[in-house]
Amino acid sequence: MSKWKGKAIGVGLGWLFGGPLGAILGGITGDFFDKTTLGTYPHKPISDYDRSLNFVTHLVGILVSIAKSDSRLSAHEVKVIERAFVQFGFKGDDLNFIRSLIQQTTRVQLNLRDVCYEFKQYSNYAERLSLLRIVYLVAYADGVLHPNEDTMINHIIGYLEIQSNDAFEIRAEFCSDNDKNYQILNVSRNSSNEDIKRAYRTLSKQYHPDRVTHLGDEFTRLANSKFQQINTAYEEIRKEKGF
Repeated sequence: MSKWKGKAIGVGLGWLFGGPLGAILGGITGDFFDKTTLGTYPHKPISDYDRSLNFVTHLVGILVSIAKSDSRLSAHEVKVIERAFVQFGFKGDDLNFIRSLIQQTTRVQLNLRDVCYEFKQYSNYAERLSLLRIVYLVAYADGVLHPNEDTMINHIIGYLEIQSNDAFEIRAEFCSDNDKNYQILNVSRNSSNEDIKRAYRTLSKQYHPDRVTHLGDEFTRLANSKFQQINTAYEEIRKEKGF
């Protein structure tokens, strides 16, 4: 069963946010959601559904905006976005919902700044960091960060008010140089052992999977992979420095 069945129909989809994203969601409810599921939908805090739906909708809007940054949107770019959600673990009705959302979003012209500002209004900082990491994952899907993608991601960082050191740390995950472990922890080879330990403790708290469990199993798995990378980087540095 899709996470958003019943909930989306029951509240009308314009309740969470307005503008083009609200219109997009409204446009797919009639075809996708089944009103008969309302009576059997599992009871959870409404805020969990709100935040999960808010996250995936704005994520799709931002990914499509980036794909359109060269003034055209190819079928390949749409497939890359769809494939990303498959890799995240979406399947069945949830994946069908994502596909419908992508198709609807490609038909409208979104303002990236407005989409980011709207998302920032309804999200916490941990969610914004998770979204930025997913944006990088999709942007690097072909192994290269293209200049126009890099420019738009820098705009997203600014619009979402993500701190520069956090943005640097997320981007470092995709680097291939010898200092990758240090960059992941946002420290240097010259940093003291105490500074490295402090950075590790801070990042472990900031990226702990418990902070995004409300977004669903798919995004919790992504958070777990990030958490593991932080732990691995720290262990590698600790072995190298012998502390």
